[in-house]
Amino acid sequence: MEEFRKELKKIEDFSKNHSMNRRSIIASSHYFVPQTMKEATGILSEYGRDIKVLAGGTDILVQYYDRLYEIKRWMDLRNVQGLKNIEINDNHMVIGAMATHTQLEISEEIQRYFPVLSQAAADIGSPQIRNRGTIGGNIVNASPAGDLLPPLMAYQAQYKLVSGKKEMVIPAEEFFLGPKKTILKPDQLLTQIILPLPAEKTYGSWIKIGKRKALIIATITLALVVKMDENDELIEDVSVCLGSVAPTPVEIKEIKEKMIGKSFKKLDFNLLGQIVEDKISPIDDIRGTREYRKDVAKEIMINALEEVELTSRRAVNE
Repeated sequence: MEEFRKELKKIEDFSKNHSMNRRSIIASSHYFVPQTMKEATGILSEYGRDIKVLAGGTDILVQYYDRLYEIKRWMDLRNVQGLKNIEINDNHMVIGAMATHTQLEISEEIQRYFPVLSQAAADIGSPQIRNRGTIGGNIVNASPAGDLLPPLMAYQAQYKLVSGKKEMVIPAEEFFLGPKKTILKPDQLLTQIILPLPAEKTYGSWIKIGKRKALIIATITLALVVKMDENDELIEDVSVCLGSVAPTPVEIKEIKEKMIGKSFKKLDFNLLGQIVEDKISPIDDIRGTREYRKDVAKEIMINALEEVELTSRRAVNE
């Protein structure tokens, strides 16, 4: 019993010291909570690389868990007006960068126009993570395994970047430079994600593969978006985008010439799956080998095509 008390005392002392160290780290940091975009860009223009931007915190606090003392300045975006909005303007949907994964998951407008994005958001982490994590954070974190990145590329998203000097809008595919690397400059913020509203006869499929069904970093993901003609007979456009298969999310553009202008009956699903397998460049890591990812890429492409074909058929019969 005495030994147990000693061990318990050690745990209590460690917990107390650990908590005090955490408080001292936070107390010694500068914590900014701007209320407007002008305030936020002003703070960034002053501190640049010497400040960390906090959205939901589900990535950055994990990355810096053992070295929070390194961060001397924080800027929390939670109170900046308008960054959590989801709106439709002039045939586009505009999503604020602070919109949470839960918002994306339950929004009726996103479910209607961008179901693949809604499904991907529903697959992220746990309810707690989805309630805190944001679409902007998922993008700026620039993980090759970021769940929202392939759907956003497949839906031809654009990102609005704002600094104290200017604003710019760029295609999603031009934003990423490599793992955890983007074109975002130290004085810029990602403020909006802009998505063109798809045509009526647009269908999609989302597939995520991992070692379990929840709380996973993806081994491989695939987003397929197909636009059919008004009669649901011929394919007018298609986007196939994958994650966790290259340094950045990728679109397999070679698929377009094989699918556009054809009906599903005329497609060779096995050939299309093989093209996807051949065009990706995955690596070996703890979540899967290069060979495994290539094999799975082919299979999930075939599965996605079958799902979209079935959805299109059902739409014709309704």
